[in-house]
Amino acid sequence: MWDSNVRYEFVVISAGNLLLSLRPSEHPTIVIRKNCHPERSRSDCERRRRRTCGSLSAVLLFALFCRHACAQSAPTSGHTFHDPVYHLSFDYPANWTFAHTDREISTFHLDARSAPRSARLRAVVAMPENPFPASTFSGAYLYFSVTPHTSAAACALEASSTTIERNIPHTRLGEKTRIADIPFTHGHDEQRDICLTQHDEIYTTRHAGTCYRFDLASNNFCGGEVSGVKDITAQELDQVRSRLESIFNTVRFDPK
Repeated sequence: MWDSNVRYEFVVISAGNLLLSLRPSEHPTIVIRKNCHPERSRSDCERRRRRTCGSLSAVLLFALFCRHACAQSAPTSGHTFHDPVYHLSFDYPANWTFAHTDREISTFHLDARSAPRSARLRAVVAMPENPFPASTFSGAYLYFSVTPHTSAAACALEASSTTIERNIPHTRLGEKTRIADIPFTHGHDEQRDICLTQHDEIYTTRHAGTCYRFDLASNNFCGGEVSGVKDITAQELDQVRSRLESIFNTVRFDPK
């Protein structure tokens, strides 16, 4: 297998046929070793040597192309969640933790505070590791829930943007967006005290009389100075949200 971290020496040994040999080398070189039969003329040997160089170039170009193409086409390992009742699917990384019910790996109504009590959790995936162990980051989750028999207005209202600063809420209506050609209302819910402790990106869409809701929730704790870790930065939180969004971007309804 080709290792991009290892330098190789290419050795071509020709005795009528082209043989390509790859072996690790501290100093990358291209060495053409050509055995010419003593009865052949010098000009014939030179012509064969030039053909060998041309063949080597073609082999090297093919190897590089194949390496690039294989890397581009290699599938990303993961799992697919499919809801046979609500006819929706999404993909998530293989190492993420999955659950169909709440309180196995998550606390839905604590993270998705604006979700109605009648909302039914259908799936949750959780980030398996702390990508910033020296920070105050404490977890990230993607929730999928449904609320049947919901009006379009009520479904959109769930995705209102609310910021609570020192127990004072500031709310505005969510914005319209499209994900995988599905119309969503997008808002957020975040709570700030001394620092940002909770952030939830909310996406809702109404389909067949049911409100479909996705919560991309990330949590951290304040008081990093006391516990010996640093407060998570805005850039680090953005990286966490990007990983959640990459899962959400795979959402699709079953084909009709």
